[in-house]
Amino acid sequence: MKSRKLFLLVLLFFPLAFGFASKAEKDFIKGSISEKIALIPTLNSTDLLKVAQKGLDFSIENAATLEYDEELSALALACVNAFPTEESKLRQFNEEQSLKITEKFIAIFRLFKNRDLRLAIMEKLPAYSQKNKRLVMTFLNDYLATAFKSNEDGNNVLESAITLLGEVGDKESLSIVFNIWQKKIWPEYKAAIDKSLILLSQDSFSDVIRIFSACTIDDSAYYFTLLKKSETISKNFLCQVAETALLIIINNAENLKIKDKNARSSLTSFQIEAQSFLAENKWSHAAPVVNSNVLLAKKAYDQKMMSEKEFVTIISTAVQIPSSQLAQSLTDILSDCNKKAESSSSKADEDGFPAKSVVLALISALGVLGDKTAFDTLLYVTYCSYPIDVVDEAKKSLSMLQW
Repeated sequence: MKSRKLFLLVLLFFPLAFGFASKAEKDFIKGSISEKIALIPTLNSTDLLKVAQKGLDFSIENAATLEYDEELSALALACVNAFPTEESKLRQFNEEQSLKITEKFIAIFRLFKNRDLRLAIMEKLPAYSQKNKRLVMTFLNDYLATAFKSNEDGNNVLESAITLLGEVGDKESLSIVFNIWQKKIWPEYKAAIDKSLILLSQDSFSDVIRIFSACTIDDSAYYFTLLKKSETISKNFLCQVAETALLIIINNAENLKIKDKNARSSLTSFQIEAQSFLAENKWSHAAPVVNSNVLLAKKAYDQKMMSEKEFVTIISTAVQIPSSQLAQSLTDILSDCNKKAESSSSKADEDGFPAKSVVLALISALGVLGDKTAFDTLLYVTYCSYPIDVVDEAKKSLSMLQW
C-alpha cells in the first residue's frame, strides 16, 4: 500500500519537478539542424531565449563530431544573435544566468573558426562582460596572446577583441597589447591597438615607464603623443610620465646610432615635445631633467644633428622651469658663443660665427631667469661684434638680473 502511494505521488509531482517543455522546445529538439535554424526566427520572445540556449548547448556538444560543418555554424550563429544586448533586456538575467551565457559564448568561440560566428560573439561580449569582467578578460588575454604568437589573420575578429580588451583588461592585458603594438603585426588594426594601449596605460605609472624603457626612440615619441591626446589621463600623471620618460631618453641617448637620421629626428621631436609639455604645466620638479635636456640639445646642435630652430625652442621653453643649474648651463653656452664671435674673422663667417637666433634666445632666457651669474657673460656680449639688436637685447637682460 505504501509503495503504491509513493508511486502515485511521483506521478503527481513529476511534471512539477522537471517542468513542462514548450512546443517550440519540443520542435527544436526533434528537428534536423536546418529545421532548428529555420525555427529560431519564428519564435516569440518567451521561447526564443530558452531555445537559443538549447541551440548553444547543442552546438557545443556536437562541435567536435561535426567539425567545420557549415550548418552547425549557422545554427550557433542564429542562436548567438538571438541574445539581447540592450541594458533593459539584460536585466532579465541574474548573475548566474549571465555567467552561463557568457561561458557558452566563449566555448562557441573556441570551438568554431567561422568568422561571422566569432564576430557575432565579439559583438555580444561587451554587454555580457559587465557582470563577468574577469572571465571575459581572461579569455581575451588567452586568445590575443595565442593569436599574436601565430600572427593570426583575424578578419576583423582581432580588432573587436583588442578593442574590448582595452575596456576590461588588466596588467597582463597591457603587456599583451604592448607587444602587439610594438611589433606592428596587425597594421590594419592600428587605431584599435593605439586606443587599447592608452586605455590600459592610464592607471599604472610604473607600467607606463616600463613601456618607455622597452621602447625604441621612435615608439617612445609616438607613445607619448598618444598619451597626450587621451582625454582621461590627468595633467599631473602626464607630467610625471614626461619627466621620467625624458630622463630615460637622455640617459639612453648615447646608445643611439648617430647616423640613423630617423632616430635622431625622433629623439629631437621627443625632447621638444616632452619639455614643452613640462614647461606649459610649469612642472618645477623636472628642473634637473630640463637642464640635462638643454645640455644634450647643445651637444646635438654642435654636431649638426639638431637644427637652429629646434635648439632655440629647447632654450626658450627651458626657462619656464627655472633653476640655478639651468642659468649656469645657459651662461656657459652663451660664453661659448661669445668666444666664437670673438675669434671669427667676419659676422658672415657661417662656420665660425654663432647663429643670431641662438644667441638672442640665450640672452633673452638669461634675462628671464635673472640669475646674476650671467652678468659677466651678458656684459661681454656688448663688447663682441654682434649686430646692434643683439647688443640691445643683452643690455635689456642685464637690467633684469636680480642682485
